[in-house]
Amino acid sequence: MWTPTLDQSKPAYRALLDALQEDVRSGQLVTGTKLPTHRDLARSLGVAIGTVTRAYSLAERAGLIRGRV
Repeated sequence: MWTPTLDQSKPAYRALLDALQEDVRSGQLVTGTKLPTHRDLARSLGVAIGTVTRAYSLAERAGLIRGRV
């Protein structure tokens, strides 16, 4: 499961978005990689589910990820 290291000097949603951007840019996350669910990632990072939801939503708007059900 993808579990990024967050920059503690930033708001958690921003740090998560930045980590996602960097891992996509570096090739650690490639097209088709299944990201963890909001709940699983929030639990592993020790943040609220809303934090993950906000970061994922911003990443989707920026064209970094695409959500599918």
